[in-house]
Amino acid sequence: NVPFSATRTELYKLFSAHGKIQNIRLPKKFDGTHRGFAFCKFVSGQEAANAMEKLGDTHLYGRRLVLEVAEEDDNGGIDGLREKAKRDIGSKNASGVVRQNKKIKFDEYES
Repeated sequence: NVPFSATRTELYKLFSAHGKIQNIRLPKKFDGTHRGFAFCKFVSGQEAANAMEKLGDTHLYGRRLVLEVAEEDDNGGIDGLREKAKRDIGSKNASGVVRQNKKIKFDEYES
């Protein structure tokens, strides 16, 4: 729940007071603005826990920050992502409906 007017530098200043930060990411939309959430990776889990405890009720630009622990990325790196993409391509259409991955013969449509 990061305000759209907040910058990476402001988030860095806010969170770095509670531990050493390894990385802060603000995922972006196609228009270049961020998507309203961020990932802050601390050097240690203890520092992350301290930040969550201290900043749990913090407001930034009038919006209450929602702090949650993110799941570990266990996709197996770039190779894992490629394999996942291969499995997923063709399994869902644009509306998210799952369809079967099989070839359709033209004679199935003849009456």
